[in-house]
Amino acid sequence: MNRRHGSFTYRNEGSVQAFGSKENTLLVVTPGKLVEWDRTRRRVAKEVPVDMEVTDVKDFNGRWVLLSKSSVGLLSGSKVEEVTTKGSLDASVVYRDRFLLVGDKEITVIAAMEESVEVRRTRLASDNGVCTCGVAAMNKLFLSFENGKVFVVEEPKVTEILAGRASEMRMDEFQCLIFLKEPIVSINLLGDVLVVSLFNKKVLALSLETKEASFTELLYDIKASTTWNNLIVVCDSRNNVIFLTQGLEVTYGNCLKEEICNILTDGPRLIIGFKVGVVKEYEGDDGAWAELACGVPG
Repeated sequence: MNRRHGSFTYRNEGSVQAFGSKENTLLVVTPGKLVEWDRTRRRVAKEVPVDMEVTDVKDFNGRWVLLSKSSVGLLSGSKVEEVTTKGSLDASVVYRDRFLLVGDKEITVIAAMEESVEVRRTRLASDNGVCTCGVAAMNKLFLSFENGKVFVVEEPKVTEILAGRASEMRMDEFQCLIFLKEPIVSINLLGDVLVVSLFNKKVLALSLETKEASFTELLYDIKASTTWNNLIVVCDSRNNVIFLTQGLEVTYGNCLKEEICNILTDGPRLIIGFKVGVVKEYEGDDGAWAELACGVPG
């Protein structure tokens, strides 16, 4: 690991399709194979053949959840166990010790114990289109939808759903924080500020306390975004990685040349996956992004 910059490069055979992070482990999905990296030793811990076409990876109670367009699987040892089916556009979010899938007609709640998995479903009544993103924070569930609305579900109602006590969830009965009437790529929380990234170049910041909102427009369409330390990190359609403050001031931006698969954060780590088979990890405070100036996933 490069201690001066706080970065490390994980090189994989084949293109990176998805990746996930937890504690001292990084899981990288390549065609037909899962590669689990040991962060402490900086080497591959194991490789697992996989038949499903994995589109996303989540850390769920210390276990890997693998998502495809049609199914949910759990990595158990050296095999993948299918848990349930899912819709191709279902959004996923981890809320405490439950894994939620939010579809257009139902919410699926998955509880994974040591030797068993329990799946519950609650009917979802909504006229807002597909759920595009979900975030659990501040003991609340934030959900964005295709029509540009972002709702917040308070803890008591979420608990009812998790426990299977709610037969139906009517989305329009919950507080709509903002109605943007534009496609939303992702939502994130930065302190008490809701950060909304829109497909058509815009990033919006909404104070949950004052309800004041501001936005900025970037040069290109947004592919993915996250929050890291005190910054908003955006990846656009031209493979630029852009850092913005909570006040939406651009502090740094750089084109990384290779096509970016996704970006995510895990505590102090910022992780960027490239289609060429490289996953690069930056760790430290806000200054660690200076390493990105190299512009190449080297």
